[in-house]
Amino acid sequence: MSVSRFTWYCGTELPGEIMAAALQDYRFEPHFHDAWSIGAIADGACAFSCAGAQWVARRGDLVVIAPRAVHTGGAAKAGLKYGMAYIDPAWFDQHAALVHRDGTRFEQIVIRDEALCEQWVAALTASELSSQERALALSTALLALLTRHGVPAAHAGDAASANVCEQADDSPTASPLRATGATDRASEELRRQLTEHTPVKADVTATARRWGVHRTTLVKHFARRYGLPPDAWLRSWRIARAKALMMRGAPLADIAAQTGFADQAHLTRVFKRIHGSAPGTLRKAFAQEPAR
Repeated sequence: MSVSRFTWYCGTELPGEIMAAALQDYRFEPHFHDAWSIGAIADGACAFSCAGAQWVARRGDLVVIAPRAVHTGGAAKAGLKYGMAYIDPAWFDQHAALVHRDGTRFEQIVIRDEALCEQWVAALTASELSSQERALALSTALLALLTRHGVPAAHAGDAASANVCEQADDSPTASPLRATGATDRASEELRRQLTEHTPVKADVTATARRWGVHRTTLVKHFARRYGLPPDAWLRSWRIARAKALMMRGAPLADIAAQTGFADQAHLTRVFKRIHGSAPGTLRKAFAQEPAR
């Protein structure tokens, strides 16, 4: 039986949402975030996939995943305790520019640094921190991570490609694949349709026909290029949009309608598969931010 416990820390002074989790026999479905996902393993081990490879992060390891990089996550029966920060890309880039003028990236997704991991665990999971204190702790920890393990973005090799940015065309730090044929251009058009018309399901068949490619070929190529088939990619995109609306206090039923879910229950089911907890848990954490 899977067991999970999630604690969220949210606030306008934080660079994003912070999650502390304890998992046992639990798996997340393949997904992506619009933020930099930086995690610290406090205990146990996490086996996951990212950038087409399998990874294992253990106690003392840091995990760094770029925006829109598709990944899984979870824990075996032995259990896992960790903290995760979903950091706004602009806030990340401001810190990265302090280390390397043209930006800093990472050559590994799993980084072994026990001392720095302890620093991140404290910043992510300590319940007594105020939003201001947590933001300062995260800023200090991020600068240390960038200084110790970052490389200039322009010099990052193939191993760092997953941590430069996702294979997207509109991300502020993206290095997209160059379109080389009809299938590439069809994939780009389909992704634009998915992002521009979130409440409406894009017509994969019509897009494939317009570019003279087979529907199955387009779906497979889209998955190779963006990490997920169109339907699964759209679910992650919709959840990212829904989470942003939650932070603004919109009712869940309205959010579901605006982001293309059938109803609030549908939104809740998909949100839990990606984030572990129900959306109400995140909303409650944000609502409990102390008044200043």
